[in-house]
Amino acid sequence: MGKAILKGTVAVDIINELKCIDEVHGSATDLDLRQHQSHWWDNLPDYTMHLLLREATEHALTVEALKAQLPETADGLLRLMPQVSDLVHRVETWQPATSTVRPEYVHSVTHFNAVWRAGMLCFIYSEIYSLGPRDVRMQGCVEAVLQPLGRLSWLQACLFPFFMIAVHAGTEEARGVFLAKLADMHGLLGFQGPLSVAGVLKCIWARSDSDAAGGRNGGRVEWRSVVRDMGMELNILL
Repeated sequence: MGKAILKGTVAVDIINELKCIDEVHGSATDLDLRQHQSHWWDNLPDYTMHLLLREATEHALTVEALKAQLPETADGLLRLMPQVSDLVHRVETWQPATSTVRPEYVHSVTHFNAVWRAGMLCFIYSEIYSLGPRDVRMQGCVEAVLQPLGRLSWLQACLFPFFMIAVHAGTEEARGVFLAKLADMHGLLGFQGPLSVAGVLKCIWARSDSDAAGGRNGGRVEWRSVVRDMGMELNILL
């Protein structure tokens, strides 16, 4: 997630210094993040989704590097597309492992995983395929999570995919659902972070609407530039 958030905002060599802790060698070779994931987050999302996010981020970084060197790298960019298509298929057909949440929260597991699946697809569509929020696939992801969000008991551990979907919400109704969920999180936990995220989303939507009206950025959501202009950090998404 750190690489995903920093993409396009810092030098490539800085991003390349970010390593996943399960890639550390030596005394940490027996580290099993699947066990840690189950212990701390009740296996939500299961470890497979973390690996899919890692793969998607690396593809996004590769695409950004290749695009910067076009037209010389056009063939390399095209050769990458089948791998991305395969990644989309694996996200769509992802079968989450069993969660260990307490019985009273079991009904929320399905909704939680629905948010992660849609969030990953939004990330791939926007960061790799450069689709804008008005693309039918993107809006399909937004619509797909509105009902699950209303039934989800908690928002922790899925703020990242939640944000990836929310930035592409194009209607007042959809935007209201995302803002209401953040307000609920603030009310239940007393965290100020959700209110900051809500403020950032409002600025992103305003910029997106303005860009779309003016025909700028090809309709894409440049959410990182909005965050940078606001002088904020979205560490809560980590």
